[in-house]
Amino acid sequence: MSLVNAVSFWFSTRVQRWLARNVPAVSIATLHRRNIFILPTSHGLLYVAATTLIFITAINYVLSLAFGLAFLMVSLFILCILHTFRNLQHLTVKGIGGDAVFAGEDASFTVLLQRQPERMHEALELKFPKGLITRADLIEGEQLRVNVYLPTRRRGVLKAPRLLVQTRFPLGLWRAWSMLDLSMRCLVYPTPVSCPLPTAVSNSGVGKGSSTQPGSDDFHGLRNYQLGDSLKQVAWKNLARGQGLKVKQFVDSSDDRFMLDWAMFAGLDAEARLSRLCYWVLKLARSDVDYGLNIPGVVISPGRGDVHRHRLLSALALWQQSQYVERLNPRPSKTGDAV
Repeated sequence: MSLVNAVSFWFSTRVQRWLARNVPAVSIATLHRRNIFILPTSHGLLYVAATTLIFITAINYVLSLAFGLAFLMVSLFILCILHTFRNLQHLTVKGIGGDAVFAGEDASFTVLLQRQPERMHEALELKFPKGLITRADLIEGEQLRVNVYLPTRRRGVLKAPRLLVQTRFPLGLWRAWSMLDLSMRCLVYPTPVSCPLPTAVSNSGVGKGSSTQPGSDDFHGLRNYQLGDSLKQVAWKNLARGQGLKVKQFVDSSDDRFMLDWAMFAGLDAEARLSRLCYWVLKLARSDVDYGLNIPGVVISPGRGDVHRHRLLSALALWQQSQYVERLNPRPSKTGDAV
């Protein structure tokens, strides 16, 4: 089994090197004879076997009708080569990019298909390795946007692998395809993990005006009298009612600001902390509160709004991947309000 894996790895490596040399990475590619490959499909091989059997039978029994049928089948098989190849030829494929997603979701990469006025392209299939097939027909309009999906497993910058563009038009006997590297990337946020917020770490709650500290502005409640307390704060009415010697407490309300901190989830590994911080970024983004982020190497002041939310999520996604921060301008996630 190890020998099979070694041979498979060697062959795959050689193919990738050959593709990198002959079909280099570009943001827009036009398909032509140098980057289109064509081979018979399994149905095509069965078709060849049936044609061969009919031809042998015609020779054995000297059947003119069988000869005619065999020659007709050979003609169709050869003509399908031309039609299948032409169905991809001169098709222009342009990589637009991908929306930011959360790890575990399918990343959606937008691809623009364009045709020449005199050409039509039918029964096109686009897919990434281990991704779903996207089917398209470019007949009426001169261009068409399609979304091609790719599973994600971890946070960070996801570089789209080579895109397979193929067709089996018109009879499914031949398969023409091309493997294109369109240099597309998208940002993958950490997987949000629902969890309670440790209150012991923060001195403020989640919500407007929930953070308080001792002061003199607002009445907060009563507590038992302690030696040294000012007599001005004694609740004399409560003492007259026989409720004991009580002292009034006053507090000052602080600004409605909240800081998500790395230390809030002590004891967890880095990825687990990032996932829980991601959940609370989404949670706070839906509340009427300014919130910020403090993780090792990154401090973002409290704020609010979609741009601020994406900034925090991007910081979580790119933590310890600083080589991508300046190069990537992520498109906002369409699922950011899912929590």
